[in-house]
Amino acid sequence: MNWRSYYSTIAILLTAVGCWAFFQFWYPYHFFYQEQNQIFLWSWDYVEGYFERPGGLARLVGDFLTQFYYYLFAGAAILAACLLAVGGLVYRIIRDIRASRAIATAGAIAAMGFVAACHFSVSYRLSSTIAVIGWLGMIAIITRTVLLIRCPGGRIRRTVPVIILACLLLPTAWLLFGKPDIKPLKGPDMILEKNFAVDNEYYFGNYDRVVDIVRSSDGWNNQMLFFYNLVMAQRGELADHLLDFTPNYLGTFEKIGPETPRLTIINQNELYWLLGDMTFTERAAMMTNVFAPDNRNVRMMRRLAECNLVSGDSLAAEKYLRILDKTLVYRPWAQRLRQHGRETYAQKMRLVNRRDTITITDNAHFLMMQLLDAHPDNQPALDYILCSTLLLKDIENFKRDYDRYCLSDSPGSPVNGGSSAVPAAPGTDSPGPDRDVLLHRIHTTKLYQEALCIWLAGSDAPQELWQRYIHREDVMQQFVDYNRERGNPRFRGTYWYYFDKEKAPEI
Repeated sequence: MNWRSYYSTIAILLTAVGCWAFFQFWYPYHFFYQEQNQIFLWSWDYVEGYFERPGGLARLVGDFLTQFYYYLFAGAAILAACLLAVGGLVYRIIRDIRASRAIATAGAIAAMGFVAACHFSVSYRLSSTIAVIGWLGMIAIITRTVLLIRCPGGRIRRTVPVIILACLLLPTAWLLFGKPDIKPLKGPDMILEKNFAVDNEYYFGNYDRVVDIVRSSDGWNNQMLFFYNLVMAQRGELADHLLDFTPNYLGTFEKIGPETPRLTIINQNELYWLLGDMTFTERAAMMTNVFAPDNRNVRMMRRLAECNLVSGDSLAAEKYLRILDKTLVYRPWAQRLRQHGRETYAQKMRLVNRRDTITITDNAHFLMMQLLDAHPDNQPALDYILCSTLLLKDIENFKRDYDRYCLSDSPGSPVNGGSSAVPAAPGTDSPGPDRDVLLHRIHTTKLYQEALCIWLAGSDAPQELWQRYIHREDVMQQFVDYNRERGNPRFRGTYWYYFDKEKAPEI
C-alpha cells in the first residue's frame, strides 16, 4: 500500500487527535462550564422552541450534544468529531474545484485549526460549529453537483440546474443553520481554565483536588482562593489556613448588583449555600439563571431544587426536579434527591434560620449574625464571620463577635457580669456535645488566640482576662518573642505579622 495516497487523511486525523489531546488534558473545564450553563429537555414543547428563528437545527443539535459534556471524556471527543467533519468537508470542497491534494489538505487543517481556536472562547457554543458543518455540507453538495455535470473540457454543461440547486439549498441552509456566531480569535485562556478547574472540582466534591490545584500554582487569584477557603471551611480548618495566602479572599465582602461579574454571582451562591442562608442562595442561583443563555442553567436548577428542599418547600423543589426529570444526564440525580435528600441534607436543614426576619441587605456580616443568632453551632458561619473581621484587621468587631458566639457563657459572660450557663437561642436546639467540641476548637485555634492577644495588649487587660481568653501557652510565649522583634519576617504566618505588615482588603 502506498501511504502517499493517504497522507491527506492521516494529516487530518492527526490534527483532530492533537486537538482532542489539547482540549482533553489541558482545557477540559471549559466543557463543564458550558454544559452547566444550559439545559436540554426531552420535551416536544421545548424542542419546537428551537425553530422559532433561523438556525434552529444547529442550536438543537449543538445543545443536544453539549449536555454530554457532563461526562469526563465526552467534550473533547465530540469536538474532535466535529473538527473531523469540518476538515473532511473543506478537503472535499477544495478538491471538487480541481485544486491539488496538498492545497486541499492545508485548507482542511487551517479550517480545523480556526474552528478549534473559536472554542477557546467560553461564549462560543457548539451550535456555531454545527452551523459551520451544515453550511459546508450544503456547499459540498453544490460543488459535487457542478463536478458531475461538467463537460470534458471543463465547462459546465448545464448551468440552470446548478442555479436552481443553489437557490433551493442556500435558503434551506439559512433556515436550518442560521449564521454561525464566530468570535474574534484569541489564544487559550489558561487563567480562566484554572478558575473553572477549582470551581468544578469543588462542585464535583473533589476537595483534595481543589487544594492541590491552588497550592501547586505559581500564582493565585480571587477565584482560586475563594474555593480554597470554601474547602477549608468545609473541613473546619478555615482559621488554620487563612494566612496561607496574602492577600486572601473570602468573598464575604461582595455584594450582588447589576455590575457584578457572572462568576462572582456563581461564587456567592456557593458561599451562601455553605453558610446556610437559603434565601440568598436562591437569589444568587436565580440571578445566575437570568444571565445564562436563554435563561437556562442546569447547575442552578439543581441548586434551586436543593434550596427549596432544605427550606422545607417540597412543592417548589418538585417543580425543579420535574424539569430535571426531562434531561438525560440529571434524571438519576433528581430521583436520588427525592429518595435520599432529607438524609443527605439533614444537618443543613437543622441549621436553617427559621426565625421570622426580613433581610433588606446582602451584607454578609449581618447575614452571618442572623444565622448564628439562630444556631450558634453553625461552624462555617462562625469561622467566616471571625475570619472576615480579622482580614479587615477589625479587632474590635472580632472581639465582639467572639464574645457573642464563642464564649461558653455568652452573652452573659463573667466579663459582663453574667452567669456560666450556656443559653440556647429561642427556637434552637439546646447546646450539646457538638457545641462543646466547636467551642473547644475555637478557643484553641492559633489564629484566634493571636488576635485576642492584640486586643488584650491594646486594652491593657488585667491578668484574669488574659487567663480567661488565652488557652495556649505556646501562643503566649511566641507573642512575647514577637514583641521583642516586631515585624521580623521569621514570624510570617502569624496574625501579628499580618496585622503589622500586610494590607487589608478594601471594601
